[in-house]
Amino acid sequence: MQPHEELFQRLQSLAELNGLIGKTENLYLDCKIWPQKDEEAQRVLAKALCGFANADGGVIVIGLEARAGGSKYDADVIQRAVPVSDAISVKSRVEGLVGDLVEPRLQGVLAAVVSDTPGSTTGFVLVAVPPTEGSPCRSRKQREFYQRITAGTYPMEYFQIADMFGKRHRPDLHLCLEEGPWHLVGQIYERELTLGIENRGRAVARFPSVRFQRVPGINLNSYGIDGNMRFGLPLQPTEPELIVFGGGADHVIYPGTVLKIAKFDQRAKASGWVRAGDGRQEFYFEEYTLTAELSADEMPVTKDSKTIPKLEIHS
Repeated sequence: MQPHEELFQRLQSLAELNGLIGKTENLYLDCKIWPQKDEEAQRVLAKALCGFANADGGVIVIGLEARAGGSKYDADVIQRAVPVSDAISVKSRVEGLVGDLVEPRLQGVLAAVVSDTPGSTTGFVLVAVPPTEGSPCRSRKQREFYQRITAGTYPMEYFQIADMFGKRHRPDLHLCLEEGPWHLVGQIYERELTLGIENRGRAVARFPSVRFQRVPGINLNSYGIDGNMRFGLPLQPTEPELIVFGGGADHVIYPGTVLKIAKFDQRAKASGWVRAGDGRQEFYFEEYTLTAELSADEMPVTKDSKTIPKLEIHS
């Protein structure tokens, strides 16, 4: 999960938003008061969208006021909450403007409402902006290229624009974890789990890798992904508590595809209940959450998590 995605999910809580008061804006957070005049709102939104898109992505929070600190060089401090009177209408307006305010048009922008009291129309609007995968973005209102740098949004220099026009697309890797069938092996129930990596980006992922902690009761199936002891990526030597799969120059994940890597066997646990009538012990598979680090050439290391739910065994 990328930083702007994690922040967007976390801030969908009134307590988290109120906890921002007194803190400073940063590379991924820009707080705004929604202007009364629509034209001004368009200019403010266009600049913020461009700034995050031309950097590493970020979240715009509409409904929090931020002002400069002690000097013009200090990051803006979030002063107070100024909820919008009709958060759903503002969210709808933002979603309608996104396609018109920036060129080229942004893909993957998300918006959400956080009410300041249950059932109230007033509240906050969150806007998650992913980084652009192509050419730099320009505001159609100011005709400027903007970029988020530390805690501010600034017009881009010529060399920055030229560099981004030459920027290549990047892979965007996400964790896949699929639940398979369960079966009885001797006297132990085991559930099959399949690990994979999905590339949602627009570039081929070269030298892909995935790294995660071993968990008791979750064992790597030595027969591999195909039953012939072959894995989707080579298993790398590492510390005993870790599992690492990493590819070389010949291992790639194409855009829009999933590379299945390995299978795991999860052992069931006794539930403590005994079946009435025949006296047999009941078993279940615990909920399992896998958190892994993903990486590839020309992309930063990211973390992603997937959860397989608890399963009661009824045989």
